[in-house]
Amino acid sequence: MQVTVNLHDCKHCDGSGTCAKGPNQTSCLVCAKKHELPFWSRKGQVGLMCGSCGGIGRAEPLTERMNKRITPMLALLLPIVLLVMISLAAVYESPYFSQILAFSSAIIGSVAGFYFSSNRSNS
Repeated sequence: MQVTVNLHDCKHCDGSGTCAKGPNQTSCLVCAKKHELPFWSRKGQVGLMCGSCGGIGRAEPLTERMNKRITPMLALLLPIVLLVMISLAAVYESPYFSQILAFSSAIIGSVAGFYFSSNRSNS
């Protein structure tokens, strides 16, 4: 699977990868906290890696990260929820078990077929 990443210059560190947004060009308290520094030594730090971009000077927008991660998360979560639903319907001898099974098997089959097919396009 070919994944492309659109990185933009980090606005927090101005593309340098080093935080200097605090007073007198020191690192800000947010980046110091991100590095898990003790509370008493967070002020006055110089040269800490930017907490927003991870020190690379370029960041991926949050919406783009979410769009790339929501599909695999749904593909993991949906079959698990449906299998639990089938199991509960079987254990409690639901009168709707056949409908639940038909509905769930179609969705689980579609998800499995999509992710495990050998001829998925790489575009």
